[in-house]
Amino acid sequence: MNSVQNTFPELRRVDVLPTNKIRLYIGAAGFEDRSLGWCDQLAAQSEVIASAYVFKYINPKGRNRTLELRAKLRRLGASRVVPIKYDVLCPQQLEATLPSKLALDGYDEIVLDISAMTKLLELLVLFRLRSFRGTVRIAYSEAEEYCPSQSEYDPVKGEMARTARYPSRGAEQIVRLRCLNSIRMQGQPVTLVAFAAFNEKLVSHSVGFISPHRLILINGRPPRREYAWREQATFEIHKRFAKEYESDNPIDASGLLRRVASTLDYRETVERLEEIYQEHGRFERIICVATGSKMQTVGLFLAKVMHPDIQIEYPTPDSYLVKDITHGVRCVHEVVIPQFAEFIEELDGAKASGLAYDNAVAI
Repeated sequence: MNSVQNTFPELRRVDVLPTNKIRLYIGAAGFEDRSLGWCDQLAAQSEVIASAYVFKYINPKGRNRTLELRAKLRRLGASRVVPIKYDVLCPQQLEATLPSKLALDGYDEIVLDISAMTKLLELLVLFRLRSFRGTVRIAYSEAEEYCPSQSEYDPVKGEMARTARYPSRGAEQIVRLRCLNSIRMQGQPVTLVAFAAFNEKLVSHSVGFISPHRLILINGRPPRREYAWREQATFEIHKRFAKEYESDNPIDASGLLRRVASTLDYRETVERLEEIYQEHGRFERIICVATGSKMQTVGLFLAKVMHPDIQIEYPTPDSYLVKDITHGVRCVHEVVIPQFAEFIEELDGAKASGLAYDNAVAI
């Protein structure tokens, strides 16, 4: 992992922010405690942000804490808090309008708080920021408690109809956006890459919709010891896929998937995806479905930048467990990337190799 560590900045705790920067905050009004985590972490400071854009969900899955977030942002110095409506049932509308809604000129830094963003919204905004030449701080609030607890999961494990409700259940559709698409290698065999989570239906629906030549699973490994059991649980939930595509999903000595990435350290996701690309990307079309954690999705975005011929698709869950998804805030993390546009340009493998990438539209 040395090459990845050298290329990508590490995740660190959010600290005091200097006040000599003109700073923009971009986030979403969620319903979990951690949707306010970044603001609460910096509550002792003032005048650290100049203005803010806050995505307001249309057809939300829970009661969003919009007024609380707006008040906290104003106490941190935001003279403007601009709402942007996001219809979760029609994300294509936002892709078309985001460039005009999200003005980036005049700022030294952007704080992108992904804590309350859907993974699709997270990807959309990251692609919008590709041209920003200042510093981008990707902020993420880690929850104190995650659902389900082991005591909740153990009695129902193996019963997919019941465990599928944690933390979401089912899937309605596969969302495809221009900025995540790729037309390269059409007609070639498809390698589908998915992240194992507690909603088996997301992978099941993706396999049925895409009909891949091979399915590669990346299991998530929580960084905290008390949640180590979740790696076993998510493997058990997806075990039938690992068995059906066993040649592409090797098992380690402990009986778990060998291919694993931290749910918090995004660099491990970049490394796993790079390994998959080097093995299969030359002769097969790689489609990744965004079924992992928020920080794994950051790694997915960077892999897409490095290899624009990777296609990302988003299977949407048909409902969320509104209460008891997470509780509290354990730690607020950030990834700080100075000169963001230059960083992205250096990663862009298509430019470096001269490959056509007109299909990888940066919004």
